[in-house]
Amino acid sequence: MDTRDWWQPRRLVLPLSIAMIFILALSPLTDPDLFWHLANGRLMWSTHSIPRSDPFSFTIGGKEWICHEWLTEIIMYGLHNELGPAALIVAAATVVAASFALVAIRCRTSPYVVASCILLATLASAPSLGARPQVVSLLLASLTLYIVEGGAPLWTLVPLGALWANLHGGFFTGPVIVGVYVLGRAIDALGEKDWAKGRKAVKQLVLAAVGMSLGALFNPYGIKLLLYPFQTLASGAMRELIMEWFSPDFHMPAFQPLALLLLAVVASLALSTKKPSSTRLILLLATMYAALNSARHVPLFAIVTAPVLSEQMAGIQAGRWARKRAGSTREPATSNSPTHRLLTWQAPRRFAISFALVLIAVLIVGCAWRLHTVITQNETDQAARFPVHAVDFMRSASLPGNLFNQYGWGGYLIWHGEKVFIDGRADVYGDDFLNQYASLYLGKAHPAQVFQRYDIHHVLIESDCALAVLLEDSKDWNTIYQDDLAILLVKEEAQ
Repeated sequence: MDTRDWWQPRRLVLPLSIAMIFILALSPLTDPDLFWHLANGRLMWSTHSIPRSDPFSFTIGGKEWICHEWLTEIIMYGLHNELGPAALIVAAATVVAASFALVAIRCRTSPYVVASCILLATLASAPSLGARPQVVSLLLASLTLYIVEGGAPLWTLVPLGALWANLHGGFFTGPVIVGVYVLGRAIDALGEKDWAKGRKAVKQLVLAAVGMSLGALFNPYGIKLLLYPFQTLASGAMRELIMEWFSPDFHMPAFQPLALLLLAVVASLALSTKKPSSTRLILLLATMYAALNSARHVPLFAIVTAPVLSEQMAGIQAGRWARKRAGSTREPATSNSPTHRLLTWQAPRRFAISFALVLIAVLIVGCAWRLHTVITQNETDQAARFPVHAVDFMRSASLPGNLFNQYGWGGYLIWHGEKVFIDGRADVYGDDFLNQYASLYLGKAHPAQVFQRYDIHHVLIESDCALAVLLEDSKDWNTIYQDDLAILLVKEEAQ
């Protein structure tokens, strides 16, 4: 590539699109699970050991815990502790931008088409992005797709599998992706004359999938970690009670880009003269089902779909030009025709360079402004979602006994040194405990028996939830703090 022509739109559009994705991915630290991830990172930093049992709750304290994100948590805490919240915000946005940059590399069409596809895919993924270990899995899934499609030797999947297994529990996605390529290549090979060549490619992919799976065994928990994803997916309570496991709600504005992405890919498949390979079609259908089944899987669908959509859009454009050339009676696009001059017109070099520099400057300023806004508003955004003031009051009051807390606030309480009734580690608590908590919180069951069993003396929950109304009406509980978000009640005898 001639670097002297860097200013040409075709060469700028993709880097600028990745920069826009980075800006879009900058978000405050408001994920409910972030705080217990940081707390666990802090624990590992101080003890120099990886926990194997629950250290954070009084309800299941000591129960076996497969800490499948331990390495990511150490990195997250290190960034947060050494460089502050801004470093964590920037790191998460960088991981997201890198994930979609790999997607762009896998697209083999016009940079303008690719840019529109990856931007739409990013917007569709937005509700599930943020500073959370899940985005690490997104990056590694994108890297796996890149490697399998020829971006690097297949043997690199083995160390990738080992690394992934220590970063996030979504590591099983890697061998599944490679397995889909095995199936797709086998289907394609059956239709080729050179079966020997196709069989060799399938064999290499099978070995890569097996090697990636075996690589995952290099983790602190051994084979137990390999069973973890299947135990999580089998949890009915998680799918029924945790929002990110719900199907996307297309009545919500946040999921409208996903609806547009779905419509675009379906329309492109119907209208394009080009058909996707068996592998890409299987991946598309499988991840589409996963995304419609659970919003948590939308980013995976997005990184699979963007290259397919770009190819189909290119096929539509190629077919349209072919029909025009075959049936048009208009003036041919000769070197002297207005049509040719319009299609081949280029702005003067100085103007084009100046425009490119202005555009880059605008993006840099926009990035700086967005980053400054996110960082300065981070504490305000956290206070709008977490009981910041209630926790300050509770800690200053030194209340006796155990605390019953709202599920989504458990991580925040753990980060501030409290033992909790429940937190976002739903896989550790189990379905029975989750269902019990939901019944109490929704006011479907009286809390007296459970509170007595766990020696609950104070309660920190949302002000307007059913349990809050029930306890406020009870003579056994008194409100000692309340704001627009949270209410703190204490048992009458505990005062």
